[in-house]
Amino acid sequence: MTATARETFEEAIALEKSGELDKALVSYLRAQELAPRDSEIAYRTASALLQAGYLEEAQSQLRRIVFTEPDNLDARASLGNCQLLMGDTENAGLNFRDVLTLVPDNRNALYGYASVCIRDDRPHEAAETAKRLIHLLPGSPAVLALFAETQAKTGQSAAAIAAFRKALKVDPDHLPALLGLSEVLFRRKRYDEVIELTIRANSISPADPLPLELLSDALAGKGAADDAYEAAEAALKLSPASLSCLVRLSVLSRKLGNFSAALRYALEAHDLNEGAQEPLNALGAALASLKYAEEARSVLTGLSAGRGLDDRVRKVAENLVASSIGHQRENVSSSERRKSEGYEETLPAAPVQSEAGSLRPVSETVKSEQSRPSDVARPDDGPEPKILGLQRRDRT
Repeated sequence: MTATARETFEEAIALEKSGELDKALVSYLRAQELAPRDSEIAYRTASALLQAGYLEEAQSQLRRIVFTEPDNLDARASLGNCQLLMGDTENAGLNFRDVLTLVPDNRNALYGYASVCIRDDRPHEAAETAKRLIHLLPGSPAVLALFAETQAKTGQSAAAIAAFRKALKVDPDHLPALLGLSEVLFRRKRYDEVIELTIRANSISPADPLPLELLSDALAGKGAADDAYEAAEAALKLSPASLSCLVRLSVLSRKLGNFSAALRYALEAHDLNEGAQEPLNALGAALASLKYAEEARSVLTGLSAGRGLDDRVRKVAENLVASSIGHQRENVSSSERRKSEGYEETLPAAPVQSEAGSLRPVSETVKSEQSRPSDVARPDDGPEPKILGLQRRDRT
């Protein structure tokens, strides 16, 4: 290694230690140009590429290192991590096993191999690997969360909850532990705890839709459909092409009586993945709620027979959505016209019987109904929700 290459390499290491990864990567690449045969520079450059998310480039670099130095176990384990991130669990597993054959206690390979087993739905093998790792790193929140996940997947819910809580005791902001614990508690219907955990997770990672999705499910479990809908809407904004978000919104729209939205979300979800079962279930349920029994039956029987969505049924659903939108626009136009002509929208405050059986002025009833979707009829929404600061809005 030349003096210039050494100086550039040391500069890159210093930048990486100070957290300036982008600048460090530039320096690593420059050092590699100056010393292309130096394996240490090549490995540190590949690691920086991996951290920065340049997976294809990192994989190419690590493959070259492993090819020229088959005994470089650090590079082989890093190659396994790169392949795992790219979804190539088969090759990732092979590389991790090769490392563990030579060094059974290699922590990087143990963690990676347990993760591969979880991805490949081999939870018992993952649990055994995670147990070996937890003996080596008993105080690591990442290892505790991984071990907890294996326990949850093998039906050991109590052990999973204990391990997740232990991870959060070490690091209260550890996101995988917050989300993993939320999922386990949700299955136990401990919705209030899930709501608290997912709000914390959302504050830590506001760009991640998963906390909002779990929050929506917990709110729906408590019967707070309006708040669940708004959390699901927020999740969809973060991930517009999310099948689970669209299906969730379809189901919640149907429960709130907004059947046109339920149909629309179900169709969007089906278009994302025509082979998925959940969108067709949601579509069939929405059609059944609108008393389109024949079309609902066609969706569900076609689903069981593997035929997919019939074109005629799709046309019926699209027409229902279009007619609902047209009706809503007509109502808005009529309202605006009445206002421009000087008509008052309020009525005399004569008392009427509410759905709950109490008396309230007609004007309050009209105002309340005008603020909701035209095809929704339910009791007063009550105070504005405080969940994540989300505000109620007209969803027509």
